[in-house]
Amino acid sequence: MRPGASRWSRGLAAVEMALILPAVLLLIFGLIETGNLFFTWLTVQKAAEMGARFAATGQGEDEGTRVAQIEARAQALLTNLSGGGATVSVRSWPTINATGSGVSGSAGDPCGIVEVSVSYLYQPVTPLLGDVLPQSIPVSGSDRKVNEPWRPCS
Repeated sequence: MRPGASRWSRGLAAVEMALILPAVLLLIFGLIETGNLFFTWLTVQKAAEMGARFAATGQGEDEGTRVAQIEARAQALLTNLSGGGATVSVRSWPTINATGSGVSGSAGDPCGIVEVSVSYLYQPVTPLLGDVLPQSIPVSGSDRKVNEPWRPCS
């Protein structure tokens, strides 16, 4: 026993550690999970932006593979996410006003609006928060662009 320490203070460090450790672990795993969820959201948003940027160029219009190329361009960025299961959808509007629900599965004509939406189900990675968080968290991102005039606008 250390000089000056009373018999009541023996083992106090172990008790303090037992009280503080769960809160510290929860904080650490919460930070990891939040960071991973933020990374997933940024990746999904960037995939939608990348798909919309590609869609606005009109590439693949002549071959009839435009929508497939847009979806492939967005999916290429999603390979960093574990689990897969991301869905990419493309809609368009004939005018810049973009009223109504748009035409699903179409990238639109020159000077129209194209929207690329990406949806992903995020699954928590830390074991301690698995009971607190739901099994999957829906994460989505979308971006709209005006199609470039690759041919005269109608």
